[in-house]
Amino acid sequence: MRAVVITTPGDADVLHLANRPEPMPLEHEVLVEVKAAGVNRPDIAQRKGHYPPPPWTSQDIPGLEIAGTVVSLGDNSSRWQVGDKVCALVSGGGYAEYCTVPEGQCLPIPSNLSFVEAASLPETVFTIWSNVFDRGKLKKGESLLVHGGASGIGVAAIQLAKVYGAKVYVTVGTDEKCAFCEKLGADKSINYRKENFPDVIKRITLNKGVNVILDMIGGSYTNDNLDVLAEEGRLS
Repeated sequence: MRAVVITTPGDADVLHLANRPEPMPLEHEVLVEVKAAGVNRPDIAQRKGHYPPPPWTSQDIPGLEIAGTVVSLGDNSSRWQVGDKVCALVSGGGYAEYCTVPEGQCLPIPSNLSFVEAASLPETVFTIWSNVFDRGKLKKGESLLVHGGASGIGVAAIQLAKVYGAKVYVTVGTDEKCAFCEKLGADKSINYRKENFPDVIKRITLNKGVNVILDMIGGSYTNDNLDVLAEEGRLS
């Protein structure tokens, strides 16, 4: 098969097209013919030599999310059938014509999405679903604070939370990003370079705080996050 490989750490010109053996699906895996692959920050970090992939994955083929068609099944794989269209989160190897995936890491592609559109879903949607809904237990009528609202994770979090009927507040670094997030549906965007986000959150919630916080920053934000959590609030 053809694959895009990292020849040496560096800029985009270190990515070359090469031939690699077609992988074989192991037990509980499927083999997907890749139609589109997402591009994520870890892919760029791996290309630059700053993100060592797990040892069991293709060391020089990046790519953490794919969309395509199931073409073969490993032993005891029963969740999918040959011909199914899926998108998937993988540990690496997505920049190739074929990629093996644990069957539990695949999702069906919505009928109204193309392969290219579906390939943009797994990394962000899986992250948000796990942290905001599975762990954070965000419910209709509750409030969510998202740090980095204009990031890939932030953009998807705003839209998913609004679909579920939650109020959404975000922090961003420019007024342009504030406007962008509010256009997506955020109820309030806070430019952290101009305002102190705990003060704003306390003011707009009448000191009640927010129910769930999605924090991809940590560090110095931790104490301020705890300060604006509502009673029984969840920090993820």
